[in-house]
Amino acid sequence: MIEITQKIQTVSITAQVTNAIREAVISGEYEPGKQLSEAALSQDYEVSRTPIREALKQLEREGLVEIIPRVGTCVRKPTEQELDELFTVKEALEGFAAGLLAESQDPAAIKQLEEAVNLMEVAARKNDTNLYVEANEQFHAAILAGANNSKLSYLLNLMLNQIPYQRYVHISINDPERLVRSLKEHQVILEVILKGKREEAESTMRRHVKASAKGLKAGIAKKMSASSVN
Repeated sequence: MIEITQKIQTVSITAQVTNAIREAVISGEYEPGKQLSEAALSQDYEVSRTPIREALKQLEREGLVEIIPRVGTCVRKPTEQELDELFTVKEALEGFAAGLLAESQDPAAIKQLEEAVNLMEVAARKNDTNLYVEANEQFHAAILAGANNSKLSYLLNLMLNQIPYQRYVHISINDPERLVRSLKEHQVILEVILKGKREEAESTMRRHVKASAKGLKAGIAKKMSASSVN
């Protein structure tokens, strides 16, 4: 019985550590390419190396980190092709979700969308990118919730968890012009959804995701150019 209890405790610790490291990668706290030392992580999370090692193996299976024999572990950098593929799937899934919400007119989701757009407008006026990213996350979460399709939510979240998506939103809207365009795109998406036009809502959302991908690529290119100069 004692041995079983110890195993349960170990599994629980491993799960907690896995969730914590996963969140740090997805949020961008651990940037793509960052080396993840077992010793340092063990100290940071105040656990032994065993749950850290198991957590990193799980995150490698999820595609978030890369374990290189005799070298170590690092946060995985998605290739340009992988980003293209991810945004292509995101475009299709979120477009479909927006169409479903336009059709269902779910009151709770609509209210969240309106609140998110209001928050985006405040963030844009203040040029507060952190607040804008927070509102953007609320907006897209409301779209997904309003679609009321658990399989759709599962697939989209599974895909987005392969990249530090919120950090990429930050990179995209660091360009003030892109932030203004992004706000307008969200306002139009809300407007079309409120009109109950399913096909138009889907196509409008798809255009927004394409524009976001383009903005991200421009932001990454600008960041890489600045890094090479430094």
